[in-house]
Amino acid sequence: MTTKPPVLIVEDSPAVTMLLKSFLEKLDYRDIHSSDNGYTAVKEFKKLIKANTPPIVLLDYMLPDMDCRSVLTQILDIQPNARVILETATEKEDEGVKELIRLGIYQYLEKPIRFESLKNTFETIEKEDFFFQKESEQLKMLENAEEEVKTKVIDRVDFILNSSKQVSLNLIEQMIGFSDETIRLHLNELEREGKIVNLGEKKEISCNKCNSVKTTQVFSCPSCNSSHFRLGKLIEHYNCGNVSEERTYLQDKCPSCNKEIVALGVDYRVLPNHYICNNCSDVFSQLDSEYLCLKCENKFNLEDVNWQSSCNYKLAVV
Repeated sequence: MTTKPPVLIVEDSPAVTMLLKSFLEKLDYRDIHSSDNGYTAVKEFKKLIKANTPPIVLLDYMLPDMDCRSVLTQILDIQPNARVILETATEKEDEGVKELIRLGIYQYLEKPIRFESLKNTFETIEKEDFFFQKESEQLKMLENAEEEVKTKVIDRVDFILNSSKQVSLNLIEQMIGFSDETIRLHLNELEREGKIVNLGEKKEISCNKCNSVKTTQVFSCPSCNSSHFRLGKLIEHYNCGNVSEERTYLQDKCPSCNKEIVALGVDYRVLPNHYICNNCSDVFSQLDSEYLCLKCENKFNLEDVNWQSSCNYKLAVV
């Protein structure tokens, strides 16, 4: 029987944390950790990775000390293939949520969380772990059995296709671990049978060190390169020139001159969508970004990327 991995609950509500922990224990998860802020969450995640016990992360969208995206990028920086489940009352079509999904969120759970959805998500993780562990062991044992290996390769291709909305040939080959004519022949057969649709060529960013297309963007403060930042609104007080976060204007009074701000556009203006670094306190409108290879953990800039093109596929609508 496979030992279930640890779970790290990142949630600032003690009540929600208690409910999640109680339900996960019913699913036989015993090694459960919790944190009520982003800083200690990243610290605990790093500790578990050092102990070679990578956890499944339940990450709340709203945290008291840092932006959810900052927590996610720091976790992916520590372990690129970390499985992070986002909990949020924000709709999935929200641009902020979409960005987190693009960055590498494993699954999205809408709040209030339905325990059936949570159970299904954890069962999917268990099935994936079992599947890839089993397949990896079997593929090693069948190196000299060509026909059996081909069958296993086809099974893995089918699994990847069924688990993806769209997937490129390059990514399929890299997920399986090698390039083989069996893969291309099987894809051609599925296309002829009308089971998959060829969407044409897809150009993908690939690592300039190992050529893997399994990459993600990581973001940081342009001043100190820290990933410990948050998104906020700034207010500029025309009277004294003070510029600081909206939350510093207590009871609508400027923290610098203590005068009340009344009319937007007359005595103050709001500067939305700015980032504040929790490390150096610098304020900036744009983040520095670079790409992280999820295979070899090499970091590189956009101007240094390699580009790879291959056919892109999706399952046919039945």
